[in-house]
Formats: sequence, structure tokens, C-alpha cells
Amino acid sequence: MRQILFLLVFISTITFGQKDKSTKMGLTTLDELKMTIYDKDSTASAVVLYEHANVYLDEHHKYNTRTDFYYRIKILDKNSFDLANITIDLYKKSKALNIKAKTYNLTEAGTMKKNSVTENNIYTNKGNENWSSKKFTMPNIKEGSVIEYSYSVISPYLGIDDWKFQSDIPKIKSEFDAAVLGNYLYNVRIVGFLKLDKDEPSVNKKCIYIDGIGQGACAIYSYGMYDVPAFKEEDYMLSKKNYISYLSFDLQTYTGTDGSIKKYTTTWKEADKKLKKIFFNNQTSKKSFFKNKLDISILETENELEKAIKVYTFIQDHYSWNHQYWNTEDVKVKQAFNTKTGSAGEINLSLYNSLIAAKLNAELVILSTRNHGIPTKLFPVIFDFNYVIVKVTINDKVYYLDATNKFLPFGQLPVRTLNGQARIMDFTKESNWVTLKPKFKTSKNSASKLVLTEDGILSGNLMIRRNGYSALQQREKINTLSEDSYLEDFEADNPDLEIEDYKLENENDLDKPLTEKFKININASDGVTNKFRINPFFIGRYKENPFKLKERNYPVDFGYSRKNTYYLSLKIPENYKITQAPKNTAISLPNKGGVFTLKTTQKRNVINLYVRMNTHKKVYTANEYYALKDFFNQVISAENAYITIEKKQ
Repeated sequence: MRQILFLLVFISTITFGQKDKSTKMGLTTLDELKMTIYDKDSTASAVVLYEHANVYLDEHHKYNTRTDFYYRIKILDKNSFDLANITIDLYKKSKALNIKAKTYNLTEAGTMKKNSVTENNIYTNKGNENWSSKKFTMPNIKEGSVIEYSYSVISPYLGIDDWKFQSDIPKIKSEFDAAVLGNYLYNVRIVGFLKLDKDEPSVNKKCIYIDGIGQGACAIYSYGMYDVPAFKEEDYMLSKKNYISYLSFDLQTYTGTDGSIKKYTTTWKEADKKLKKIFFNNQTSKKSFFKNKLDISILETENELEKAIKVYTFIQDHYSWNHQYWNTEDVKVKQAFNTKTGSAGEINLSLYNSLIAAKLNAELVILSTRNHGIPTKLFPVIFDFNYVIVKVTINDKVYYLDATNKFLPFGQLPVRTLNGQARIMDFTKESNWVTLKPKFKTSKNSASKLVLTEDGILSGNLMIRRNGYSALQQREKINTLSEDSYLEDFEADNPDLEIEDYKLENENDLDKPLTEKFKININASDGVTNKFRINPFFIGRYKENPFKLKERNYPVDFGYSRKNTYYLSLKIPENYKITQAPKNTAISLPNKGGVFTLKTTQKRNVINLYVRMNTHKKVYTANEYYALKDFFNQVISAENAYITIEKKQ
């Protein structure tokens, strides 16, 4: 729920029939009970038959905001039995009332049987000082049940919650109605990729009468979506919050009875001040503390880039990240420094203060992580942001820093921060937007030189060199395991491969490629000595397509482009011949989106294989999804090819 504002409205009489729009119980039909499959999505384990919310002022409850909710859902199989567990979340003084709930089942005689939830089965849970909830479970749930429930929430607070037209199950009909006093101006946004089927805003000029003032108008909102598909998550996506279709109300202004106007949207300059106070907790002016913690040799370093790297490395090595992002008002950098552990906010605020203490040009940058959603740019929404990094400018060159990960080289950001645009904070003027990009290109190069013995053993060397995020991820993995455990895992992932020797280069030199060198044996024999069938892609091949949906209406977001190359040189015995080899292949994505090439050459008893796969773009649109899915299918097919070797007659 977005920030909630208190409502004080003094009204003597209210005369509009918005409450009559609320949906009443008892709409379940025999046809709904007989439904065994949802024809528009045969994979669905449940479907919302109808849902509705209606918002208005309730004269019987001191003209507080009342929202009447109604839901009717068909349970198609046991995978959706959890939908029978209902929770109504309530903020502070909000109250739930008129809870009604029934489960409908079809009897053997073809009639309808009802089971109701009683008041004794509705429980109140106290979550914390701000939130509580009402909970109940629908009775007698079976495959084929229809559950129907309704309730009302009375709230003394101003603020209309988002209405989600889309969820992880399909919906036949989803509607939202609201009557809002004319002196409240909202910015209404439809988020997501689906279009409204019902969009009928109107004005009722005589919806309210206020003593001493007269008639007042109401804005009437009426929206709906029909045959809404389920939102299905898949790999390589940002937070589903960015894509799921929902209705959002953002309060802009309130006009008082005296004509005064109160603005609820703010300027970025005002938002910057709030961010400094609320999110940074006034922890941006601790340079004296960190100046005393920095070694004098760091402070006296003349070269600014070298000095910045030393400061960054000092904070990076000092802290252990607790995997929390932003502590908001709990941020205390001195305490975090002394305990040597902290959130991303505490660590990067420590970095910021240290850079300032070292007399470097540093600024704070706020952002929303990939799993949190893309912040709106229409107006400042403070709680859209959940992460902070540092910008440092040296000789007109900009570096973005995050000291939470000990394996991040200077200037490289973690993947979680690559979420479009971030906001550079300026506490004297006004903050501004910037697009964050990876500093280093990501690549993985594998090369092997093997010799086949007449016993069917491939022996030789394998080298894997990684750059960018591929190197970062591998360094993290290597650091969490002993060498023996790491090699055991490597062999488990490649069951025909045995490692005889292993060397690691540049493990701690983060600016250089991470290089692994293996001496390996691969058993290519299946008991037949005059013929061998070898899959040359013995490491790193795609075994399944990450893209499986028939249709995806949101982008594929890899976060960064990547380049992979694979080279194999295979020498076979002189008395053998190659009878089959992978075919030369070239596959391209549209709009220069990527390429896959496979080439094989043979010279006497040596076969060379070279593969290159590049995905040039970090984001592929929904319209490019089918081509991307087909591209990976073709890659998988190409990498399933074999080299066949037979003994000469």
C-alpha cells in the first residue's frame, strides 16, 4: 500500500447511490459448478469467475471511505486449494465488516450444496503496530468447488489501493468502481500491457450536499477487464510489478471548502529533502568519523583515481553485507562500521562519506532494484526506491560504485542495480536521472585441445576464461567452496569428465579475466572399440530452452549483453576416420539482436570446432520473443550434434 494520508471531511448529508453498485452474494450457478476446464486456458488450476471492488463514502460510518469487495472463484484442481485461505489486511484503524463466505459443490444428484463460514471461524491476527488481519478458510474445498465471498473495509484514511486486474490465475471478469469527491484530484494510471474493456468515467454533479455550502460533485470511475490471462513468470524478467496489469490511483491535490489547495504530489527538490531525512537518516555528513578510519597513506595519495580505488577497496574489504538493501530510518553508519556488517545502504553511505573525507567528488545515487519495480518518472514517489550506490567523478570520468560485494571490480555494479534509470541526488540544486550500464563486457571463452586414444579416452587440456559478470559469478561460487568441493561439483555437472589437475589464475585480481585451467579425461567409449560417438559440447551447452511460453507480453531482460565462444581441437588415431561431424550453422536474431555460428574444419586426423554465440542486446521486446525462443531451440539442436569416428577397414 502506498503512503496513507488522514482524511478529515465534515459532511452533513450525502446522497448518492454508489453503494448500490456493490455486488451481492448468491451468484454461483450450476453451470459454473459443472465446469471442469477453463476453455481459454486449459492449464489453469483455477479461474476467477468474477471480482469487483466498489469505493464510496459511508454515511453510516462517519463518512469514512468504504470499499465493498466481492470474489467468486472456480477451483479446477488441487493445485489451487490454497485460494481457500483468505486474508484481509487492515491498516491501523481500518476495520473489516460484513464478512460472508460460502463454498459451493455439486452433489451426485446434480444439485448445489452450500457450506458457509461462520463468525467463529473468522480469526483476527495482530501483525504489528501498523497492521492486523482477518483470516478464514473456506470449508469443504474439492476439485470443482466454487468459492464466493464478500466483505467491506472501512477506513478513516485517504488513499485508494491499487486494483490488480491480473494475477497468476486467469480471470473472466474483473471490475472496479469508485465515487470520489470532486475536491480530490487523482492521477489514474493503468499499468501493464493489457487494455481496459470497460472505461466509463463520469461526473455526478449532485452526489453530495454539504450544509452551508450546497451541492457538490463526485468523479465516478468505472473500469473493467474481461478474459484476463494469467500472468506467467519466466526467466529473464524484471519484477512482475512492472508488467502485471493493475489500476493505480495517485492523489494529486485536495481543495478545501475555503478554496485552498493542498498538493500531495511533490517536486523533486522537496523529495530530495525527504529522502535525505527519511532514507539516509542524516547519515550523509559523517566524513570526520571516516577520515579518522582511513589510513593516512590513502588520504595522502595524489592520484585521484588511485585514491578512489583505495577507499573503495578499504570499505569493500571491511564490511560483510547482510543481504539487506535499505534500512531507511535505522541506518547508522558508525554502528555498522564498528560491527563490520551492514545493509547496502549502510555500506554505500560509508563509502560515500569516506570518498568525501578523501576530498573526492562523490554523490549518492538512488534506484529501484530489478526485483522491486521501475520507479515512476511522472512525479516523485519516495518509496519507489529501495537501494543506494555512489557516483564518483574523476577527471571528468564517471564511475558508479557498490561496495557490498568483495568480488566487484572498481566501477562495476551488481546486476540487481541494472534496472533502467537511477536518480543522482543533489541536495543543493535538484536531482536528475541517469541510465546505469555495465562497465565491463561479459564474456566466457572456453578452449580445449584433446587427443582420442584407441581405448576411447579423450585426454588433454581445457581452459575457461571469464570477463564481466561471468567472472563475478564464478568468483563468488569458487569462494564459497573448497577446491575439492568445487571440482567435485564440476565433475557432477559433467559426468563423463574427470579432472586430473586444476589451476586458477587472477582469482583476486578483479580487473583481470578469471582463468581456469584443467587437465581432463573424458570417457567416450561405450564398450565398442571400432566406433566412437562423441558430443563435442561436453561443457556449457544449453540443455533446455529458458523460453517456454506460447506468448509472452512483457520483455526479455537479460540485464546485460553477453558473448560466449567455444573452441575444440580433437586429434584422433591415424587408423580412424571421421564419418560424421556437426554441420556448419549460422543463426541470426532480427534487428542485429544476436548470432550463433558453428564451424567445423578437418585436416587429416584433426577436427577443429568453433562456436560463437552473442546476444547483443540486454532487452528484447515482447514482439521479439518468438524469434528469441526459436533462436534458442536452434542452438540446442545444433549443440546436440555428434562427431562419429570409425576404425578404418
